[in-house]
Amino acid sequence: MSNIFIKLLNMSLAASGLIMAVIFLRLIARRTPRWIICLLWGLVAFRLLCPFSIQSTFSLVSSNKAISESILSESRYQWNRMAKGGMADEYVGNIHQEKAISAYHYGVILIAKADMIWFCGAVGGLLYAVSVCLRLRGRLKEAVLLQEEIYICDHVRSPFIFGCFRPHIYLPSRMDEVDMKYVIAHEKAHLRRKDHIWKMAAFFLFTIYWFFPLCWVAFILFCRDIELACDEKVIKNFSRAEKIAYAESLLSCSFKKRTAFVYPVAFGEVGVKRRVKSILQYKKSGFGVICISIVVCIVIGLFFLTTAPQEEQVKKILNDASSNQISRHKKENELSQLLLDYDKNQIIDVAVFLQDFDSESAYANILITCNDNEAVNEQEEGEIKAIVSEYLSLAEDNVYLKYIDLETSFTEPEN
Repeated sequence: MSNIFIKLLNMSLAASGLIMAVIFLRLIARRTPRWIICLLWGLVAFRLLCPFSIQSTFSLVSSNKAISESILSESRYQWNRMAKGGMADEYVGNIHQEKAISAYHYGVILIAKADMIWFCGAVGGLLYAVSVCLRLRGRLKEAVLLQEEIYICDHVRSPFIFGCFRPHIYLPSRMDEVDMKYVIAHEKAHLRRKDHIWKMAAFFLFTIYWFFPLCWVAFILFCRDIELACDEKVIKNFSRAEKIAYAESLLSCSFKKRTAFVYPVAFGEVGVKRRVKSILQYKKSGFGVICISIVVCIVIGLFFLTTAPQEEQVKKILNDASSNQISRHKKENELSQLLLDYDKNQIIDVAVFLQDFDSESAYANILITCNDNEAVNEQEEGEIKAIVSEYLSLAEDNVYLKYIDLETSFTEPEN
């Protein structure tokens, strides 16, 4: 299950750029029809559902696997090397080393259990949705058929659609005829657009990615956009007076309790203030605006639904890295190989960490893994320091050596 969670975490990170791009576009593209914005949210859903992506040089997504599935085992191994070898003394101090190791173990436990936390959260979200729908179904048992697919009920405070394969429209029993006319037109537009299915699918996707904050934002904005798109569909041929009457019906059916978070689609529960403003200011989009919006959708898909080729990522890293960083990494690698060649029988591994490489106060931390650190004498330490000092042009006092043996590097730290 941990591999599934890491995969979902990588997919959510890969989709984060696309989500932010859609949020930005919906803020600036006021003339764009809302059904096109809903298409962009469809691209987000595709990005979150698709486990792979096509490589493209136009992509703004550097990798679809930002977090390695072996991150836990690798981090545990590296910490063991430092903790038992003494390198932790230098990073956190002798006094705080035990607390740091304890904190690390708590962190490992939390990360190791992250997949179970995710699973419990996802199941809890689904159970919550099921319980809400079952309670609502119980309230609707007394609903009376008004006309085909439309029911009225005393226990309903706001119009909504309930059901997936056989959806029905439910209206409050005290609704007047003027409001009912516009509400039925709105809900039937939802049915033609299949919004009750799309919102249910979006909620299911939300329960899978509940741990990712941007998915909360995306779900809430998607719910608002499908209502705005439905409003536009209903009022596209309305007169000014009809738009005002439609907005008044929306206000009369609105209330503060936000049950629409789980319900498929409800008339007066999502972004009422924004919807009224959009209704009164609505103007039909021209053909040119629609064409430009579709082109923008295609470009965004090209940028965010694909990933950059690995060679392009390497070039970007090299371009972003400074010459001093490249030189420092080169020196570290070359020095590691030089020390390995110094004593192949005793030295197994070498890790070199250069600090302040481009300044006069530069110093080097050398972590050496050997077969038996007790066999290392002062003369050999002096020779290794001399090699490092000569190669890096550093004073020997600025070279710090730490030894760990092969057995210690694979031993779990004591509690």
